[in-house]
Amino acid sequence: MTNDADTQTLTPDAAMPMFDCKLLERFEHLSLLARRSGGRSLLAAPRRKIPGGGAELGGVRDYVAGDDYRYVNWTWCARRDELLTRTFEGDEDLHCYVLLDCSPSMGNGSPAKFDLARRIAAALAYLAVTNLDRLSVSVFSGGIVSEGPPVRHAARLPRLLRFLEGLSPRGTETDLTGTAEAFVRRYQRHGPVVVISDLYDRNGFGRCFDILRHRGYEPRLVQIHETAEIEPGLLGDIELLDVESRAVRRVTVTERAVRRYHELVAEFRRSVCDYCRRNTIDYMQIASDAVEDEVLLSVLGARPRHGNA
Repeated sequence: MTNDADTQTLTPDAAMPMFDCKLLERFEHLSLLARRSGGRSLLAAPRRKIPGGGAELGGVRDYVAGDDYRYVNWTWCARRDELLTRTFEGDEDLHCYVLLDCSPSMGNGSPAKFDLARRIAAALAYLAVTNLDRLSVSVFSGGIVSEGPPVRHAARLPRLLRFLEGLSPRGTETDLTGTAEAFVRRYQRHGPVVVISDLYDRNGFGRCFDILRHRGYEPRLVQIHETAEIEPGLLGDIELLDVESRAVRRVTVTERAVRRYHELVAEFRRSVCDYCRRNTIDYMQIASDAVEDEVLLSVLGARPRHGNA
């Protein structure tokens, strides 16, 4: 038993903010743990070498009038009795993207799916900044509804965090295909695209990822579900509300209907896994009430991302 004096009620004013002052320290700690594990982050991608502008020695070539004498390889010149110039190369800038689902269904759960989705987006932004990569966040429901400020340097990260803090689930029914079509028209630089969504689109999810793949992007998936969506625990005469279409339907839920529902949910989740494995897409399937640090560790690269969390 506990006394009333030993218990405290958390009021809205006392609730933890979405992004507190300790967030970046927490990301740094989790990122260090993830790197020690030897895994790959959700933003991991091969980098193409580009000539010039880098600090890594790429080789030597014949001297051409106008070359900087500081780059002449005098040791090789002495051996071969000809002028040779050192060439340098660097890594191509990596452009990373997050497609964040803000449709009304993302507001379900306790904590809400959208809260975890925003934390994951923030962790990816921190990861991009530490790798000196560029990252852009596009928020979608029936299409792209808003875009966050692009980040590359740590100084811009707080602006993105404030943008994520101000978001809430809204919009109409999820349109993954329309979102992908708008995205590839808007962004021309290829790179990793992390889709964070529950994938509740009545028209399916596959076409969205097909568009991204065929246009040269590297899609990854974080699928978030609410525990009650897997085990709703409903029986009898009930009234169901579709939070996206606002359609209301009165149904009688029997044990047979519950078994069929479980079969359909399992089939849907399995189809997502099969699609991602068939097309070598990194993916995660996680519950909104999963241990957050474990989820973020996986996102940052603590272990392979194939399966459930």
